Amino acid sequence: GVRVALDTGASITARLLVGAEGRASPSRRAAGIPELHHDYGQIGIVGAVAHEHPHHDRALELFLPNGPFAQLPMRGTPEHPHLSAIVWSEKREIAEAALRLPDEAYGREIARRMGGHLGRVTPVGRRWSYPLSALHVARYVDRRLALVGDAAHGIHPIAGQGLNLGFRDAAALAEAVIGAADPGAPEVLARYQRARRPDGLL
Repeated sequence: GVRVALDTGASITARLLVGAEGRASPSRRAAGIPELHHDYGQIGIVGAVAHEHPHHDRALELFLPNGPFAQLPMRGTPEHPHLSAIVWSEKREIAEAALRLPDEAYGREIARRMGGHLGRVTPVGRRWSYPLSALHVARYVDRRLALVGDAAHGIHPIAGQGLNLGFRDAAALAEAVIGAADPGAPEVLARYQRARRPDGLL
């Protein structure tokens, strides 16, 4: 089996540990599984914007030369009746410069990418940013360990496939362990890895 020590001092024992703790997976690191990273040279910018005209519950996604840009409708507030989220992938240097802009200039840059259909754009709240990179691991399994989701692979968020990959991992792992006398047996974990690693690589 495997034993996991908790911060509380207690421990849990099981026949299989599923590492589903994201890209910085402690279980993957404890197992010493090598990782391959690819830097997209982009930063993802996320935030909310108020706009003059209603969005009519329509989303917009543009594939621009430096990366995708999305406007996602949100429910308005009394203060901002027309509200959207933005997810903006941009070349690192341009993104860093945009993040330093005062609100008015930052809003103009967003409006320039969205087009004029929503009118004047005003940033609302905090600007979040994340370096964008890909991650893939050398193997999805180790002794009594199976990695799923972002613990095993990470891709560009605008591709919209990361969550789907994680769901397929969970389904394949469930299929591999259901009915197995020992869910952490090497042959069970090998079956899971054969089912999932090619899809993750693709």
